[in-house]
Amino acid sequence: MNSPMVSCEPESAVVELSLPVDDLMGVVTHFQGPLLRYVGRMLDYRDHEIEDIVQETFIRLHKQVRKRGPDSIQHLSTWLFRVAHNQTLDVLRRRKRQKNKPPTVSLDQANANEQIANDMDALGEMLRKESRQVALESLAELAPDIRQVLLLKIIQGMSLRQVAEIAGVSVSAVNYRLNQGLSELAGRLKRAGVV
Repeated sequence: MNSPMVSCEPESAVVELSLPVDDLMGVVTHFQGPLLRYVGRMLDYRDHEIEDIVQETFIRLHKQVRKRGPDSIQHLSTWLFRVAHNQTLDVLRRRKRQKNKPPTVSLDQANANEQIANDMDALGEMLRKESRQVALESLAELAPDIRQVLLLKIIQGMSLRQVAEIAGVSVSAVNYRLNQGLSELAGRLKRAGVV
């Protein structure tokens, strides 16, 4: 059986990659790192649910392909990030309702998660080693809707259209949040003496 090939976005990526949607192992290999980083930043890395959310995203992909066929997914990366994003928002909403503090993990686990992100993160490459932690902490302090846009657009390299689809808002709202987030982040980094 021939599987349809779906272009793996972001469109701005240096290397375009096509994967069959039903090649689950190939999709996992390609998208696991970016999804873990995105969900990790949304949940501030001090969370045991990060890997669960990403795993559930791939399970839902498998179910979608099995139930509706590989043609049911037009843009693979947008679909995956949207599913992961929605699950992350569900976790954040549940926590807000329960008014519990996010669970903490051991210092070793937190350091391991941070090291993985730093090794693979384009933002971490651009910032000096000593300012990287300040920048990530400043990013984590932004409002979730603004942080989401910055992570998807700048870190994941997605187009404004893709970010709008994932966030469920208009492109102009994404533009506004992007500008607000960059301004706020620049102000925080300036106050911290990083820039």
